[in-house]
Amino acid sequence: MPETDSPVLLPEILGERLGEGTLALALRIPEALAYFSGHFPDTPIVPGVVQIHWAVHYARQSLGIRLPFHRMEAVKFRELVLPGQRLTLALHWFAPAHKLEFNFRSENREHSSGRIYFKGYDV
Repeated sequence: MPETDSPVLLPEILGERLGEGTLALALRIPEALAYFSGHFPDTPIVPGVVQIHWAVHYARQSLGIRLPFHRMEAVKFRELVLPGQRLTLALHWFAPAHKLEFNFRSENREHSSGRIYFKGYDV
């Protein structure tokens, strides 16, 4: 059976710094990212929902978050994320509140940020 190329769904990780409840990833956005298809033909961008998905994915993978998603707040998309771009994803997990803060930045700009809450947090 011939091998098929898997779609590119995640950014390339250039570096990683893991701390107590924190993760910083240096990322490069692949030009062949599957999410560019149809979003948009003349100017491909990484959709906001994909950025949130990546934040949760890497938080689950590296920070051990196993709780189900509950809600988001203060989510802002300030700058477009484009093919070939280098970004830093910073994650901070506040375990007692079941809250994850995320921030995508390039050298001089904040691209997106927000807070994601997982079921089980105290009101």
